[in-house]
Amino acid sequence: MRMNKEVEVNGAPGSSGKFMYIFGLVFVVIGVAAALMFLGIAYAAGETVLGLGSLMFLAIFGGVGGFIAYLGHKKMHENDAILSDGVEYQGKIYDYEPDYEILVNGQPCITLVVRYMDLGQVKEARVRTDTSNATLYPRGATVSIRIANGVAALVPGSVSNAVIARQDDLMNREFDPDAMTPELGVQCPNCGANVTVHVGMSRFCPYCGSKITLDAQGHLV
Repeated sequence: MRMNKEVEVNGAPGSSGKFMYIFGLVFVVIGVAAALMFLGIAYAAGETVLGLGSLMFLAIFGGVGGFIAYLGHKKMHENDAILSDGVEYQGKIYDYEPDYEILVNGQPCITLVVRYMDLGQVKEARVRTDTSNATLYPRGATVSIRIANGVAALVPGSVSNAVIARQDDLMNREFDPDAMTPELGVQCPNCGANVTVHVGMSRFCPYCGSKITLDAQGHLV
């Protein structure tokens, strides 16, 4: 079993991009409203300096908010493109990582670590969500992701308890994706099938489901 970390982090469809878009628009609206209020006060009081300050306030809030909204809009369309053109895989939610770039009520949103099979190899993708509530994405749940140009997006509404091929291998926490140990062909001690296992790790027999473990010397445990 081989692990390849080839998929980059990307937002779940309509999640972080939508958040940025709305946040940017709110920033613009606040800037425009405040600037109009100060302009009105400046006009009534005949204060030129206050009027210039309000225009500067509008430029700062409008510029920053507009830029954030632009980035969010662009990100939403990127996710749409991935969902439209990407290759779909079913995988398992293996773990979570905090995403400190997006906070909800002061808490970081979670990034899903999704493991899936591709051409007989275990691969790993990281996909952002727009929530800090991990109960919406239970560990071990099955999800569908789409991948295009090395970037992954979560298919909306795809979280389920569906059983998929080699799911035991996908959730095997004794397999270290960063350890570059050799693979050995061994016979399953339960059914006799030929199975490849990394030295010092374990995997589950694809035929009978038995756990097969090799020690650091490559001997069956």
